[in-house]
Amino acid sequence: MFPLHSISILVLMICLGQPTRMQDGHLPRPYIFTEPGNVLPRGIPVVIMCKSPVGFDRFRLEKENLRIIDVINSSSSKTEARFYLGRVSKDTVGHYRCLYEVKNTWSPRSETLVLEVIHEDTTPASATITEVTPGSTLQSYKVWNGVRMALAGVILLFLGAIIGEACYSQQKSTDSFRTPGGHNQGD
Repeated sequence: MFPLHSISILVLMICLGQPTRMQDGHLPRPYIFTEPGNVLPRGIPVVIMCKSPVGFDRFRLEKENLRIIDVINSSSSKTEARFYLGRVSKDTVGHYRCLYEVKNTWSPRSETLVLEVIHEDTTPASATITEVTPGSTLQSYKVWNGVRMALAGVILLFLGAIIGEACYSQQKSTDSFRTPGGHNQGD
């Protein structure tokens, strides 16, 4: 059986391990996409999402090569940034790109995403797309945080079982040196 110290270090490395962020000093290009799509009727809410293959410190959304929004990452495991543009209008159409920063190194820009509006009136009866709001995203984060907490609990139970087994084994080996009368064999 592995020593307790080696198992603890292994579990700690698995829990806290970070993926390799850069290869040869270059960050991979991010991926840009929209929800619900990039050609939308006027008035439909749109969210532009940028995804990096690795964690990021900051994501930047650019329109027509001008910075419009920066998102700072609060979690080292987060690889996606969401940019809420509101409802599609003539002001939101255009060419969008994103890039991200890791430890003062910027990635290359993503491919260009063209957001277009088609001139249709959307009424609540014909709109089948639900609006994405910060509240619904908050609910999503709560679910994933619950999953993370459950996983952390399982890991803690596992480590507790290992420590308990080690204590039991140590106590058992100490008890084997005692005589039936409760005295140590050396007494």
